[in-house]
Amino acid sequence: MDRFPVILREVVGYDYNKIREAIQAGMKELGAAPHGRVFVKPNIIFAHKRYGTTGYTNRVVMRALLEELSDRKEVEKVILGEHCAVTVPTRYAMSEAGYNEFKKIPKVKFCYIEEAPKIFMEMKKATIHTPKLPIAKDMFDADYKVWAPKLKHHASTKITCSLKLNMGIVDSRTRLKGHDWRLEEKIADLYEAGKPDLVVCDAIAIGEQAELVAKLKQINCLMMGNSGIAIDSVGARIMGFQPDEIEHLKIARSRGWEPVTDEQIELKGDLTIEKLRERVGILDRTFHDPRKVDTPVRFYIGEKAKDGVVCHTGCRNMICTSLSILEAYDPGCLKRAKPVACVIGEYDGDVDGQGHPILMIGSCAKIKGKKKGWSLRIPGCPLIVPFFITPAAWFFGLKNPYNDPTALLPYPYFFTVSYLMKGLNWFRTQYYKF
Repeated sequence: MDRFPVILREVVGYDYNKIREAIQAGMKELGAAPHGRVFVKPNIIFAHKRYGTTGYTNRVVMRALLEELSDRKEVEKVILGEHCAVTVPTRYAMSEAGYNEFKKIPKVKFCYIEEAPKIFMEMKKATIHTPKLPIAKDMFDADYKVWAPKLKHHASTKITCSLKLNMGIVDSRTRLKGHDWRLEEKIADLYEAGKPDLVVCDAIAIGEQAELVAKLKQINCLMMGNSGIAIDSVGARIMGFQPDEIEHLKIARSRGWEPVTDEQIELKGDLTIEKLRERVGILDRTFHDPRKVDTPVRFYIGEKAKDGVVCHTGCRNMICTSLSILEAYDPGCLKRAKPVACVIGEYDGDVDGQGHPILMIGSCAKIKGKKKGWSLRIPGCPLIVPFFITPAAWFFGLKNPYNDPTALLPYPYFFTVSYLMKGLNWFRTQYYKF
């Protein structure tokens, strides 16, 4: 039986020298040998200089990793690739996160995945993304892949780490495909394309509450391994879950991605899971269920969506994310919101608008009981976060972060450049050989 090592190294705070030393020692212990074209994937799903500074892989970790790779003579080029949340250009997120400083590191090249030329990769184990998956040519051509996730809680999937990091290896259209009741299955699919050779996980400060605008808890751990499955299995236990409770991890293991059991994982380093569990304590899951959020807004959630399927990971996930963003942008605002009724899925009971419009969230929202008042549908399957926040902020009586001048002023520039590059790369793929 193959053994899959996971190193749990104590690193107190974001000290560059200690992180660089831990990465060097970890790579040596794992026998990691980056070479040729190395593709590096961080987590930058969302970034804003004022209220979105906690949800991405810390800059110090990334600088230490990129400079370590760049300094290795066996490495020809280091490609930093990412696609952040849908509707936001990755160029904008990279800038807001402060990642542009990495362009000065020798050998480092940026790949904005939604813009980049694509190659269709044949998928053999996938059930949603089949028979082929479009991925960036830079990633397809890489000789070695290094994933640098941040260990965080996620409203729907419980954790986000190495496997869920692969949501950012595809373009926006592909990213939204299956981002509904099939989300966990979709994440398991993407591991076939996004299977890293090395994982360097930022668990120095883990994320609680919400994925995009996380509340940080210091546990001072840098995790390293050569299997995303092994890293996520250990990460789940650190966060207080059993690996089988993480549905996408369970599905991936059922498809034969190793290690298929925790018995195959070999823990190394100067920390234990038990010690890290003590540091995590009770995980703050404030936004995992909108009905439990401290707000006058009323949520009526049906378990089933269209065609009678049970859906916990579509619009419900988007609503949790939206609430967390509204609260991060204007702390305390959710307690001041108007008592608007929001319906998600096929709700079996009655709904009273109480003088406010009833918001029907997503294309399948339905009230099976009696409805008192008028309703307004905000369509989508799944509903995209900005498309909910903009009308919802108005009806809830809250500030809309998408109207913030600090966000809006640079956005048109990055949006325009991004679409120009998409067009240019499309033209290149149609008329020129690489």
